Amino acid sequence: MNRSFSRKSGILFGILAISFWIFVSAGMAGEMITADGFAAITGGNKVIARDKAVDDALRKAVEQAVGTMVSSDTMTESYKVIHDKILARTSGYVEKYKILSEGPEGDLYRVRVQAEIGRADLTSDLNALGLLHVMVEKPKVMVIIDEKIGGLYGTTGSESIGQAESTIIEKLINSGFNVVDADTVRANISRDKALRILEGDNKAAAAEGLKYGAQVVITGKAFSKNAITSIRGTNMQSIQATMQARVIRSDTAKVIASKSATGAQAHIDEMQGGALAIKEASEKIADELIEMIVKQWSGEVYGRSQEITVMINGLVSYRHLAAVKKILEKETQGVKAVHQRSFTGSVAELAIDYGGKSSNIADELSHRKFSGFRLEPTNVTPHRIDLKAILAK
Repeated sequence: MNRSFSRKSGILFGILAISFWIFVSAGMAGEMITADGFAAITGGNKVIARDKAVDDALRKAVEQAVGTMVSSDTMTESYKVIHDKILARTSGYVEKYKILSEGPEGDLYRVRVQAEIGRADLTSDLNALGLLHVMVEKPKVMVIIDEKIGGLYGTTGSESIGQAESTIIEKLINSGFNVVDADTVRANISRDKALRILEGDNKAAAAEGLKYGAQVVITGKAFSKNAITSIRGTNMQSIQATMQARVIRSDTAKVIASKSATGAQAHIDEMQGGALAIKEASEKIADELIEMIVKQWSGEVYGRSQEITVMINGLVSYRHLAAVKKILEKETQGVKAVHQRSFTGSVAELAIDYGGKSSNIADELSHRKFSGFRLEPTNVTPHRIDLKAILAK
């Protein structure tokens, strides 16, 4: 019985090991790309021409990989940066390659290669160049944090100087984000709206974000209090801070990230110590939120697919909606799927899995001639399009 169990265990372990190897191999696998390279044959030296043709083919393979990750507009606008920083170090991204065919063609030597390009390093370097922000159309971020510094055991409380907000904003700016001026927000947002946002009203946060041109809103609460009156043998106080924050997409009111963090400081002054403890918690939470936002954007940009909400008002017939869906599903390049969320009265809501900018869909639909009506965009953001159906006269 023990031998049987051992044999079965060995088989199970073998299956698990093979499965793990397959999983790891799949996760680490790069992108296979076929490309042609050319080089002039100078002085009849085909060996040198062949080497140069191979280098040309590998560079083109990397360029193709970048093209699948970066929009054509970004590629055009940032070509010099991409060329100097990415294409100049082709060998760093080519994991392996094989030559499919080669030979002279007149005065040129031609080589066709199949190369495996490592996407992880390529993605990392594109992010490092700041191209991610360009590819997601340089979205603005608005930060609203409610902050209080409490006294002994939280029995008293006072408004702070905005340590949490300033710390998160500094982190965002240093990471290349465009941030809405915090003083402008505080000077114009009403106390009632601010409370609704801070209490978790995502729609209110989204509405305020759009009002200030922010595609992303970071909101939350930070609080510090004395853990004990004093540390034994000193006048120092042990002060602890807790912070919670969430990231909301303005055009859809969806929460795309949520985190909490804590901080602790020993200080003689509870106000200064509280601010330092909140700063520590804010730094932790800012790093985590930025990582989550970048991961979300990277998935949308480099995965070449994202969900876009399309709202259509003024439809007088379901047949009109069917015509729009047909155009999107059958004739719009980059659309992978169209999901109908609702059709109530004259209003329809669609969710589109799309590999490109929302403005491309808005352009496509606004120029289409439908039978008996046309569509006029009234609002276009990176993840939402509002359209109005106008009857033909």
